[in-house]
Amino acid sequence: MFKSINRSVVAMLVLTFAFTACEYEEWSPYKSKAEINSVVASFQTSTISGTTVGDPMVTWTLSVTEGASFCTPVTKVGFAGNPFTVQFSANNTDKERYATVHIEFSDGYTNTFNIKQLVRTENPSYDRAWAEQPAELVNEDYIYKTYYTTLSDKRVVRNFSVCYDTDKKCSRWVAYPAHNIYTSGRSYDVGSTTAGRTNAWAFDDAVTRYKASSNYNTAYEITSTYDSKLDTYNTYTNPIIPQSKQANICFTNGFGYGYARGHMLPSANRYNTWQTNAQTCYATNIMVQEYNFNGGAWGNLENKERTKMCADTLFVVVGTLFEDGKTITRFSRTIGVPSHCYKLLLRTRTGTTRKHISDITSADDLICIGFLFENNESSADASLSESVVSVAEIEKRSGFKFFRNLNPAIADKVKQQKNLSAWGW
Repeated sequence: MFKSINRSVVAMLVLTFAFTACEYEEWSPYKSKAEINSVVASFQTSTISGTTVGDPMVTWTLSVTEGASFCTPVTKVGFAGNPFTVQFSANNTDKERYATVHIEFSDGYTNTFNIKQLVRTENPSYDRAWAEQPAELVNEDYIYKTYYTTLSDKRVVRNFSVCYDTDKKCSRWVAYPAHNIYTSGRSYDVGSTTAGRTNAWAFDDAVTRYKASSNYNTAYEITSTYDSKLDTYNTYTNPIIPQSKQANICFTNGFGYGYARGHMLPSANRYNTWQTNAQTCYATNIMVQEYNFNGGAWGNLENKERTKMCADTLFVVVGTLFEDGKTITRFSRTIGVPSHCYKLLLRTRTGTTRKHISDITSADDLICIGFLFENNESSADASLSESVVSVAEIEKRSGFKFFRNLNPAIADKVKQQKNLSAWGW
């Protein structure tokens, strides 16, 4: 049954939350359903996700009935509407492995998925289209999470991914695709704020909506309910990032101490639907950033970044370094202050190849660059030329491996690039 599967593609598909009756009109009465978009896993440590729909009060449980020694549920329970994920450990054997995943809903609906994991000699490409994704580092303080959103044309897409540090209460990196599908087709009101900026400051996984108010801090409201047992909202997606481990950025004018709430994924990169933009205001996407630097050199780089979006997609990683141990205290929470902020960019040179990054075999067909700034007022007027670095340099200082889906034969050469003129700057 697996012969017909294209081994070169393994996608992750999730369905965004739906909590209003109008979004369930086609399920009247509600009908539960679960789907998985791929039944082939990479030989590497990898994950496969699926979607659920149905009455949002119906719960489901997930179990692995075969292959439990190498396949484990990341999410074991949830409500209809929540995605589910299973994780595979690396397959270092010389044989394919098979796992059976079973999902059962409280209303009686069940489904079973049979998944094959490839052997090491086969091409690992389960999520090769996600060129922005860094490799994961094992650290007890790190939580890795991807946020998904439904665009105004009803496409379900990834919004951004984070490596969230629960100790620093700040993401070590945020990785995202930059493309005009996220910036065009705005479908919502934002009151007195400019462009499509919602300013819907909130903890992770809040569902918010416009409240038709002209006041900067009350132009939106949170419709989620806090669950004290889980320390998160009832609209949570997995993995859970406890609210007690997040900086409280809600209804405050910055962090104080001369620091701004600095977006890692810029708000202006996500002017499509309300929730697409509102997710950029989650605490997991915000860093403590010196006020003048945020509005100066950093903001200028964000503007330049958007001019380099292309048909092939611009892939971006924004990250933080903590090299001096500086912290602030806000609402009785100790928050790490980044010593440095960096931005890494990767795209095809022409922007019109219609190829996945992993399919490109010549380093000359790609352009790659990085920028590193000290997080202080002296960086407010920093130029691109004095801030430019290679991705390889940031890898050494951060410990992370970036753009992991690059062809290994050209990855080192690509990551050494730091040619401003190649970007027209």
